[in-house]
Amino acid sequence: MQLTRNDKRVLKFLIENGRASDADIARKLNITSQAVGKIRKKLETEGYIKGYTTEVDYEKLGIKVFAVVLFKYMPEVWKNIKSDEDVKERIKGPHIIEFYRFPEGDVTHIVVYGFRSLDELDHYFHVLQTERGHISEIRKMYVFSSKSVVKQSPKELLTKVIDEMGRETLARPLKLKV
Repeated sequence: MQLTRNDKRVLKFLIENGRASDADIARKLNITSQAVGKIRKKLETEGYIKGYTTEVDYEKLGIKVFAVVLFKYMPEVWKNIKSDEDVKERIKGPHIIEFYRFPEGDVTHIVVYGFRSLDELDHYFHVLQTERGHISEIRKMYVFSSKSVVKQSPKELLTKVIDEMGRETLARPLKLKV
């Protein structure tokens, strides 16, 4: 589906503020709220919008330690896995923020975790390796504090992609102001 100019404008607005009402968006974009409602419904139906979430401050909630862990899952484990649902069933838990799967190589998964403390992280990985060490091997772990998180939103990327639809350009880093 090709997005119209107004589709793109509404989508970009919702990326910035998913809680905005159709009337608020209509006022800001100078179109009718009925048009916004139709566009929103179209974007949801076509799968551009999968849901609406809240941005949360991890540190205020007490999540102060993060870990990015590179795993190698044993080949014999994958013989029984038939679908992405099987993967989701094996890699789940409240401490997992995101996980990525790679089809082959020295690292098969990268998992991002969040914990309240180093003690909690240490206990979690001790239990994980004790109970599941035969399933996976930790190849590398990077641990950092919530104070190290500089950016945690893809809003700029999403806005750029929407702006460039139909006229994609190669990625370049922003020029630094010296």
